[in-house]
Amino acid sequence: MISRPTHAWFLGLAAVLLAAAVTLSLGAGHTPIWTLLRQAHDGDAVALAILRDVRLPRAFAALLVGASLSVSGVLLQAATRNPVADPYLVGTSAGATTAAVLAAPLTAWLCGLLALPFEQVLPWLQPLAAFGGALAAVSLAFAIARAGGPLRPERVLLAGLVLTAFAGAATSFLLYQFSDMRLRAATLWLMGGVSLPDWRLAVPMTALLVMAVLWSLRAAAGLNALGLGSDAARGLGVDEARLAKHALWWSSALAAIAVSLGGIIGFVGLLVPHALRGWLGRDHRALLPGAALFGAAFLMLCDALARVLVAPAELPVGILTALAGAPVLVVLLGLHRRESTPGAGPVPLAKPTDAALSSRALLLQHSGQSEPTLHDVQLDLPLGQLVLVVGANGAGKSTLLRVLAGVAPPTSGLVLDHGQTRARATRAPDHVSFLPQDPRAEPGLTVQALVALGRTAFLAQQPWRSDLPPEDRAAVDRALVQCQLADRATKPCATLSGGQLQRAFVAMVLAREAEVVLLDEPSASLDLPQAEQMLAMLADVAHAQNRLVMAAVHDLRLATRHADVLLVLHKGLAVGPLTPHTPALRTALEEAFGPDISELAGLHWPD
Repeated sequence: MISRPTHAWFLGLAAVLLAAAVTLSLGAGHTPIWTLLRQAHDGDAVALAILRDVRLPRAFAALLVGASLSVSGVLLQAATRNPVADPYLVGTSAGATTAAVLAAPLTAWLCGLLALPFEQVLPWLQPLAAFGGALAAVSLAFAIARAGGPLRPERVLLAGLVLTAFAGAATSFLLYQFSDMRLRAATLWLMGGVSLPDWRLAVPMTALLVMAVLWSLRAAAGLNALGLGSDAARGLGVDEARLAKHALWWSSALAAIAVSLGGIIGFVGLLVPHALRGWLGRDHRALLPGAALFGAAFLMLCDALARVLVAPAELPVGILTALAGAPVLVVLLGLHRRESTPGAGPVPLAKPTDAALSSRALLLQHSGQSEPTLHDVQLDLPLGQLVLVVGANGAGKSTLLRVLAGVAPPTSGLVLDHGQTRARATRAPDHVSFLPQDPRAEPGLTVQALVALGRTAFLAQQPWRSDLPPEDRAAVDRALVQCQLADRATKPCATLSGGQLQRAFVAMVLAREAEVVLLDEPSASLDLPQAEQMLAMLADVAHAQNRLVMAAVHDLRLATRHADVLLVLHKGLAVGPLTPHTPALRTALEEAFGPDISELAGLHWPD
């Protein structure tokens, strides 16, 4: 059976060749491509000029622009976790266009100052200006989206639309200063029309596109994990902030290529990726090459259609893509659910004491500042045990786990990990896995594909594999069996109940097979028997595989039944670790929850 990445490569190449044959066959002279090739072979200078100077440059420009816009759209959607992100919609294309238009008078001034030929210098400086404008626009869109509250996909989209309107007004002002002839040429360019003014430009732009695709393929496993949310991606070992930043850089560079060669051509980065997701799925190892190849073929065919629709005149290709993309955007906005980004405050930490650590320990020490979330906490947690964290809502359970996992930085102080000072938190270390509250599963993922995201850190080292290596597949299968999901491995996640989906997320974290597993309320969506099975399974994992499993839970009766030790959080303090069914634990629980907690939770204490 051919894998989906293989489908993307081979069928995408076939689509490019077919589109090239179509677009090279169409032109003002209506001479078929095979006739031109035969005439050029026979030495016909006119046929050779038509091929070399008219049709081939235009076809190649459409290929570059289509591939660049499609890959740029995929990267934007992954970095922003926004399914309707597109270079045209988030302001990237508009920023690149304004900078490219501004580059014309600045280049003219510079050429006059240095006695350089304007027509030869502008094609080289304009792409650089477009890249700077694209990067500035997308950075500003993110800054605006963050200013009014948490960063959400719809806020990025609205900020991008505002910037697009502003950049459009600035571009119109600049064009108003142009002469009539240059104004008409610039207006046609803004409507979207692909061209390659100099074959020498194809070399750096092709090299940039190839580098962007290669980088994207190397980062594909991490891009897959970004769809889970920031904390979940970091908990799987992905440096989410760094990866998203680099994805935006490459997306801006690709948008600059598109604007330089084609002006504003909207919605290609929206139409092609969404069409491919329905066929290839959401694995970026298949989606990225598919977007590059099918995006190139799509725009080549659109350009060919633009030449024949209103012949002998020619329709700007940007009008076609806008007419096709606007209805699709309306549908996608109607289907898109608003998602909030979870976030918990950091823990104030201070300098560690001189306490001795074993080489198999995880230690967190800190002392509080004014109104700290947690303070005066000191933990020495060896492997081979199940540690359950309990406490009232707001006691700091999630915050403690996030800092221990390495996905949130401490306000001050240090976290010691295996006797070593941990670097600034950007992701979970390789030997730690973390599941936050309310992770997200993108539509279209199967249970097996979701669990396979637990192998993200290892797949990132094998970017060219089109399937799971045997050791990774074995880890995924073991996690599915542990969480009783082996019979549902091929089912879409959308068909699962809330409890089954929660077990799938736990399986994803277990598939990482890290020696330290941190889980924030892994039994929250489970009924009582399933919660009992979950905690029993986690205890078995800790004991049989000599791993430290630490989880925040609410059910005190189950916690005292299955935990090796408990940690009680109350008023910024962590009491413990405490052994179940001991007077010290009873005292700590009554202080945290009230004197009636034993009766309310059905706890029984030995006489």
